[in-house]
Amino acid sequence: MNGLSLIDLHCDTLYELFKHEKNLDQNDCKISLENLTPYDHYAQFFASWCSYKYDDDQGYSIFLQMDDYLSAQLSNPAIAARICRVRTADELQTAWNQKKHAAILAIEDARILGGDLTRMDELARRGVRYMTLLWNGDTCIGGAFNTDNGLTPFGKDAVKRAFELGIVPDLSHCSEQSAEDALELAALAGRPVIASHSDSFTVHAHRRNLRDRHFEAIRDGGGLVGLNLYCAHLRDESKGKATVDDVVRHAEHYLSLGGENTVAMGGDWDGAELPEGFSTIADAEMIANAMARLGYSDTLIGKIFYQNALDFIKRSF
Repeated sequence: MNGLSLIDLHCDTLYELFKHEKNLDQNDCKISLENLTPYDHYAQFFASWCSYKYDDDQGYSIFLQMDDYLSAQLSNPAIAARICRVRTADELQTAWNQKKHAAILAIEDARILGGDLTRMDELARRGVRYMTLLWNGDTCIGGAFNTDNGLTPFGKDAVKRAFELGIVPDLSHCSEQSAEDALELAALAGRPVIASHSDSFTVHAHRRNLRDRHFEAIRDGGGLVGLNLYCAHLRDESKGKATVDDVVRHAEHYLSLGGENTVAMGGDWDGAELPEGFSTIADAEMIANAMARLGYSDTLIGKIFYQNALDFIKRSF
């Protein structure tokens, strides 16, 4: 397919760069500037995450350090000539008009708030555009996918504050009840939420995957759901390693639910075991090619790869 662009909703590359003091332009991560040749235009949401060996307060400190590290990377002249930080739809369009790629900051695991809502003001000041509420277990925010618990009172206040600050709540990793709670708050606020990197529970019943009713609520609220490339979320691995066809199966199910304007890409790069044949972000092109072979129009492929996300950014940022 010619003229392919990509907006990807989720990667853990920033953590890898920061942890190992690597550069964004040339590295052995799944995402580096040298791996972007298939894409005419590209924007990446860089999610800040830290290990659970650090407590919530330490996690917040590490977020600040990681964001400073990203800023330093983007200030390097060799890197700045090719990619820049953006916070708004206008800034994204300007970057693309200048033939630059775009970096957008996000948070994975809002436990770093540590029960302190004032930290969200600093997140907003630094340009965080979405906040994945949970990651694992029970936190000050609520219960993740491997629990049956919903949002805590503080977690609900954090969602409300996110809406006030223009930070989009992200339901990936949420328990069913946490997702229900966040979606109820979103409906009351009349604001969208996303699931940045979540495959379909109906296609593969992994507890981490998204239920149809949650997909439909995100769809109806004008949100996005990003296709995750994590093998364990794509298929039963006892029956063989996941392939590009498994990624397309999840996309097709979401499309069958009326998700033409909802499905996006959220590869979980540098945070996932990838399907057969995938080694860097350049290989996301394999998904577009597989869709084209199945008769997907260039318009629909473009929607999934970038247009749905771009439209969301224009509406929400």
